[in-house]
Amino acid sequence: MTTRILHRLLKLIKTNKKFLIVSHISPESDAIGSSIALALGLKKMGKSVYVLNRDPVPDILKFLPSAKIVTRKIPSGKFDVMFIVDCPNMERTGLKNLRAKITVTIDHHLLLSQVIPKQSLNLIDPKASATGELVYKLLHSLHVTIDKAIATNLYTAILTDTGGFRYSNTTPESLKIASRLVAAGADPWEITKEVYENFSFNRLRLVSLCLPTIEKKGKITSITVTRDMFKKTKTSIEDTESIVDFPRQIKGSEVALLFREDRKNLYKISLRSKGKVNVAKIAKTFGGGGHANAAGCKLTGSLTEVKGKIFKAVKSAIKN
Repeated sequence: MTTRILHRLLKLIKTNKKFLIVSHISPESDAIGSSIALALGLKKMGKSVYVLNRDPVPDILKFLPSAKIVTRKIPSGKFDVMFIVDCPNMERTGLKNLRAKITVTIDHHLLLSQVIPKQSLNLIDPKASATGELVYKLLHSLHVTIDKAIATNLYTAILTDTGGFRYSNTTPESLKIASRLVAAGADPWEITKEVYENFSFNRLRLVSLCLPTIEKKGKITSITVTRDMFKKTKTSIEDTESIVDFPRQIKGSEVALLFREDRKNLYKISLRSKGKVNVAKIAKTFGGGGHANAAGCKLTGSLTEVKGKIFKAVKSAIKN
């Protein structure tokens, strides 16, 4: 976040009134928490704010203060500024026909093919542990008081994107910001209970069906979720959040994969690295994206065909 860009963005916010905030499809904690926190901060400044997402807030995140401000209803009229939060481009939002004079991206993911225009107001910092970090810095620069509601949303965003402060993207800066958010009212234990210890019974049934599919091939581990499993357990895509962590925990695993069947011959692949392999580069070759340790893509074909392509690419990355 350069001083020049930040100065221009602060001026942009202060001199405009109507704001639209959108994020990516299938939103998770960083997307939702950052969007709500930004909205609450702008509202404190007297701004008119509309928070939109193509998909609903996941059940596990409905505890977040002001979660109900996130709507799926496409707004009419034109906004002064549209923020794309935790998302590299408009395509990933799954939304169309939105009108705004200026669009600003706030994200900690940098697509390898992404070119940031010199005159852009985009706040993109791959070194940030979460978009929540960037939103915190922006609100702080705007002299917005971080109350308990904002703190809870931002703490949740940072907590989850660092894997409970376990992942390699945990930095002194992320811990420092988390400390300030706790001081502002975020309750670590209450948030942890909601995020990590509040799964539905059906989700655990889904996990029980997934575990037998775990495979280990050298330094690559994987797990698979099929449509039949969703049907048997009456679960949905939302319930697969963090399932990729099971194969990731296996000793000797360098890259963990989740193969999720979205429809016949269409699979969503989640890739997780323990640090030596840049999975964003792998995902990019298949039209996906993400960051070095967590990325995703979609592939068509049978499960055997999809696995073959992904395993081959990952093996090559590990070898190199």
